[in-house]
Amino acid sequence: MTERSKNGALRARDDVSEKIDYLFRTVRRPDGREYTYDEVQRGTEGRVSRSYVWKLRHGRNRNPSLDVIEALSEFFNVPPSFFFCAPVDEDPQARETVEIAALLQDEAARRVAERARGLSTPSLQAVSSLIDNLRSIENGRR
Repeated sequence: MTERSKNGALRARDDVSEKIDYLFRTVRRPDGREYTYDEVQRGTEGRVSRSYVWKLRHGRNRNPSLDVIEALSEFFNVPPSFFFCAPVDEDPQARETVEIAALLQDEAARRVAERARGLSTPSLQAVSSLIDNLRSIENGRR
């Protein structure tokens, strides 16, 4: 992926910035909005400043320390190895890791999953169909 610099030149973004951007776009606050840089700074107890997160996300800094990787991993609920695997668009396992992290952040989705655990396959299929129907109804209202 490329991004325009302040002078308008195109430059390639690195794997770290792509992954951090993907985390921001995928792992959301309980209200569904992206986390802010301030929230990341507070959530990492200041181990990662808001400006440093911005620099990492936009490729201005490409070499975070292990402490920064660990702090971001804890905040977004992904393993540190996520930052060292293949690019997200090439690695289905990396995408799945982030999607699971996003689900863990969503308390309501987590409660549904906890209640569904242990149900038979036909019951899980019925729950899945019900959710699909409800999503269809809600999307029709928008």
